[in-house]
Amino acid sequence: MKKVIIYLVLCMFLITAIVPETFGQTRRKKKKYRGVATNVAIVAGSTAAGALIGRGRNGAMMGAGAGLLYASSRKGTKRRAYNSKYRRAAKIAGGGLLGAGTGAWLGGKTGMIVGGLAGAGATYLYTRNGRKYYRSRNGRIYSVRR
Repeated sequence: MKKVIIYLVLCMFLITAIVPETFGQTRRKKKKYRGVATNVAIVAGSTAAGALIGRGRNGAMMGAGAGLLYASSRKGTKRRAYNSKYRRAAKIAGGGLLGAGTGAWLGGKTGMIVGGLAGAGATYLYTRNGRKYYRSRNGRIYSVRR
């Protein structure tokens, strides 16, 4: 009986010696642009879905605009403090695309121009009155009304 226990302990020791070491203290490199690939996938998928569901180009424009609006409003996108003006420009472009697609679907080329201008203008006015957030060094978030 003692020999069996000794052999089991030796086998367990041998198995643990073979297993590669995993270090829990290693630091992983932080990605510089978090969520960019996800945002690109969201816009591409919504463009393809809009083209399949809608009438070709008009549906693709509507899908791309909706995807761009959603991708620029996601929580992972908002965490980056440096890109507020780029995020706002992406929202305005998404609103313009959505308006252009809807206008083209309803009224042809003239409707596309009018809808694009109306969508971009409405999105600009909507994003203009928002709050600007600043993150201090200690991690606290302050909002400042413009």
